[in-house]
Amino acid sequence: MAVFGSPAGNANPVVSTDTILCREKLYLCGDIEEISEEKAPGSMIGLDRKGIIERFPASDGWIVNFHEPQNLTLTIKCGELCPVHRDYRHLGIYQGKVAVYEGPIEFHGKVIRVENITLESLESGLRTRLEQVMSIGTQTSAITEKLREEFEFTSDEVLNSVLENFDENS
Repeated sequence: MAVFGSPAGNANPVVSTDTILCREKLYLCGDIEEISEEKAPGSMIGLDRKGIIERFPASDGWIVNFHEPQNLTLTIKCGELCPVHRDYRHLGIYQGKVAVYEGPIEFHGKVIRVENITLESLESGLRTRLEQVMSIGTQTSAITEKLREEFEFTSDEVLNSVLENFDENS
C-alpha cells in the first residue's frame, strides 16, 4: 500500500528540482536502512503522486511517502532480516525436536539446525516454554520478554552452552 503524507494545501505533490529523494530498505524485523539521500533524478522531475506510484508500485514491495517540505521517501520491503538480527539465534521446536532458528524470537522462518533432543525428553516446564516460543504472537509482553531472555541469543557460544545443558537434562 502506498502511503503519502503531503503538506496542507498540496494534495498532489509533484517532484521538482528541489525534491530530496531518500531511498530506504525495510527489513522483516522492522529495521530500516537508509540507502541514499540525494536530489531527485531528472527522470523523476514532474512526476506527481500517481506517476511515482506507477514507477514504484506497492505490488513490487514499495512504500512511497511524500513529506514536507519537498522530501520523497521510497522504501523497498526486503524479505530478510537486517544484518544485525540475521546473526541472532533462538530455540524453538521443529518436528518434535529442539531446533535453532535464525533471527529474534518472533521469527521462525529459517531453521539453522535441528538438535537430536526430542520434546518428550525435556522436563514439562521447559517443553511448555518452548511451545510458547512457537506461539510467541499470542503471549503477553511479560512472557515474551522472559522467553527472549531464556531462548534468544546473540552469540553461538551462549547458545551452545544452553544446548549442552538441554542434553544433560534429557
